[in-house]
Amino acid sequence: MRFLLIFTILSAGSIASGQDIPTLLPVDPFDPNNDAARLFDAIDGLGTKEDKIISVLCYRTAFQRDIITTTYNNQHGSLVADLEDDLSGNFLILSTMLTHSMTKFLSIELHETMARPGTEEDSLTEILMSRTNQELSEIDTFFSAYYGHTLISEIESDTVAPYQTFLLEMALGHRDESNVVDQTLVQSDVISLYEGGPAMEGTLESTYIIIFSNRNFVHLNEVANLYEATYGTPLSDVVTTEFANEMGSALASILQYSRDKAVYFSSRFYTTIAGAGTADRDLMRLTISRCETDLGNIKIAYQSLYGMSLSTAVTDDTSGSYQLALLALID
Repeated sequence: MRFLLIFTILSAGSIASGQDIPTLLPVDPFDPNNDAARLFDAIDGLGTKEDKIISVLCYRTAFQRDIITTTYNNQHGSLVADLEDDLSGNFLILSTMLTHSMTKFLSIELHETMARPGTEEDSLTEILMSRTNQELSEIDTFFSAYYGHTLISEIESDTVAPYQTFLLEMALGHRDESNVVDQTLVQSDVISLYEGGPAMEGTLESTYIIIFSNRNFVHLNEVANLYEATYGTPLSDVVTTEFANEMGSALASILQYSRDKAVYFSSRFYTTIAGAGTADRDLMRLTISRCETDLGNIKIAYQSLYGMSLSTAVTDDTSGSYQLALLALID
């Protein structure tokens, strides 16, 4: 059996070879008491010093912000309640998001994608496929305690198979997280996907679900490359032909993420901004969830793909303190 170990090297962009570049790093030295006091001073009394709120919440990591929030709550009451009394609109929503731990933030976002009328499938896929097994486990635990029911039960009540089955498999967090590629398994998966799809009447859905929800992303990219070389058809075309609507879109998203996650997230950012109106909640989630990991890579990819900086695109589509807060996280 032949194994190919893909080592991480410095290069912008791909899952297999890219070094993640965050735009937000932990502040050091960190003084949560001083930060809590600054927030209280920004909120207390007549008028609200929104720039001071930004100077704290947008320059601390989620872990640090969670400590600040706990400190504020112990010393001054409820930070969220005080923000709600003093702020409004998108700046309030963003500021409130920034008071949560990352686990709480992602749990709420998963709930929101399903709680509102209609399910936001692209957002649901994005969150579940881009989190580690450990993060998914922590989200599952928090979700049950916070909402009184499991994430699994909410997915089951809000989606239908085969997309539902695929989401449930991803939510269980069984994905191989190594960058090891077994070429024998790659070849086996390519044959299985062909025989379970284009070569037969109908589609063997379980084959696609198992491979796309459990294999590591470097492996999946190798599968896509070998599939096209063997059968002359991009695997991304196959999945959208074999599966309709959200399932086909989810599998295509996995393939794009596997090939180059910075490009995938750039396209997600572009979708939130392009056209009439802005999908503000998606824009906030993407910014908050990626700024501590790879938003630097995403900015490079965005500039290359769309001919303008992500900062410029956000500036053109937002305003006021909401805009300044987003740019603080992005830049």
